[in-house]
Amino acid sequence: VTRDFMLERLGFETAEEALSLWGEYIRRYHSTLKGLTVATEEGRLPKPFRQEELGEYWAERCDFGRYIAQDPELVSMMQTLQNDANLTLVAFTNAPRAYAIRCLEHLGIRDFFPDSRVFAVEDVMPACKPEAEAFDKVLSSVGAEPQRTVMFEDSMKNVRACHELGMHTVLIHEDAGAPTGEASLLGDEAMPSDPAVGASLPRAAAARTALPELWRGRFRATAAFAA
Repeated sequence: VTRDFMLERLGFETAEEALSLWGEYIRRYHSTLKGLTVATEEGRLPKPFRQEELGEYWAERCDFGRYIAQDPELVSMMQTLQNDANLTLVAFTNAPRAYAIRCLEHLGIRDFFPDSRVFAVEDVMPACKPEAEAFDKVLSSVGAEPQRTVMFEDSMKNVRACHELGMHTVLIHEDAGAPTGEASLLGDEAMPSDPAVGASLPRAAAARTALPELWRGRFRATAAFAA
């Protein structure tokens, strides 16, 4: 979908040229939206990039059913986290807001995240994950302390950044047969034994069994967990 956007909206003549530039900037900035913004500023794009167009394009064109698996157990788990554990749930992504909201809708968990607790890359620019400034802005916006925060992540760069800020971390280490995420595409492979990892789960829904302390307002680091 990103390739098609760059061909249709940014004026690239070939898919190879588009993906080569995308790869260069996504490795530098970990966000397509930020990368293309910088590429525009540096005069690298045939046509100017308009930030609002990317999220709308992704939201309309992405095959969510192919890449994002729906999980009723995840919905149930988050319901209990919100109602029983009385935790504040926050979504933070390096993706554009329009696309992030469609992902939450597809997963069936949009109701757990009001607009004021959905943070997309536009909300923290010019920083973005894994920069400390991006996490600090989200934490301050929701009035959270790092030591009282648990971050679920599939990116080791982000896990390490959160750990350095004092947050508890849960690495989502999906099965080999699961759809490939951007972290994997960028070579940011999961490392469950890394000291920055507080717990490792095959999927977020496994937290109910693996991390029962969360439902009592506590977090206890565990060894790698396999469901």
